[in-house]
Amino acid sequence: MANSGVDPSRDFLRSAQRGDLDKLKELSGRYEIQDWTVYRHDSTGDTALHIAAREGHLEIAKCLCNDWSYPAFKVDVTNKDMKRPLHEASQFAHSDIVEFLIDQGAEVDALKRADWTPLMLACTKSGPDAKISVNALLKAGANPIIRNKDGWTPLLLACRAGDVSIIKTLLQQPLVVATTASNNGRTALHIAAFHGCVGAVSALLSAEPGLIGICDSSGSTPLHESVKSQNFKVFECLMKFGADVRQTDGVGQTILHLAATVGNCAVVQHIVRNKLIDFRCRDNYGATPLVCAQRSRMESIVGLLQKFEEEQSLI
Repeated sequence: MANSGVDPSRDFLRSAQRGDLDKLKELSGRYEIQDWTVYRHDSTGDTALHIAAREGHLEIAKCLCNDWSYPAFKVDVTNKDMKRPLHEASQFAHSDIVEFLIDQGAEVDALKRADWTPLMLACTKSGPDAKISVNALLKAGANPIIRNKDGWTPLLLACRAGDVSIIKTLLQQPLVVATTASNNGRTALHIAAFHGCVGAVSALLSAEPGLIGICDSSGSTPLHESVKSQNFKVFECLMKFGADVRQTDGVGQTILHLAATVGNCAVVQHIVRNKLIDFRCRDNYGATPLVCAQRSRMESIVGLLQKFEEEQSLI
């Protein structure tokens, strides 16, 4: 008989978190646990399987799925955010558990709150286990073009993480289009450039050169975004692929305005030394790059532009 008046929930969930299989089994026998899905964290609604998937405890996951016949839906049990164990395993790149849950019949395109799929979560990570997880989900039929509430697809998310092998895998999927943009018009190239992922930038442009001139909803090109990343190699890569250095954004700012604002000395020096943009150019509000640097208190940029202005006055 189960011990009356005793709540085994805390110890059961804790044993799942610690990966203590012997304790989990001992508790299930002591309290005659028939349905472990009723034991949940109060705040999140997480079950032992959510926890095991998140922590990477495969043997616990196997026990929970295989040693209980009830309930039948246990592999797809949801928490308060509508997250399922497969979401957890994918988010933390526990590829062995991802593969196991898929084999158990987990729904690969299940949506958690904000419309995130397991594939989307797997694409936020990089490295070998993340790639295995992505491949397993795709092989199981995961849809690579589903969007979350912000319009982000797995490809857009992968470009934020910057794993080139995952990006290339997604680009090879028949339904994936490299020019797909988020709700605010940002393409995969905008995202890769902003996050300073030079390998991702090169892979994207090799697949779709036309990405280089696409503007997002604010009028920014990927070259504008590269200036914000402070990664000069990304800036150089975009320039080599023919990015328009004089393109302005929605408020008339050039990349020189942006470089001055964010303190990107390397780009400012490159532009002024090679005379790529008139350093006296004004945006839609009449501000020059020097004014932008002064407003942002980028003293090194202020000094650089003032020095160049003095040099030009002597010519």
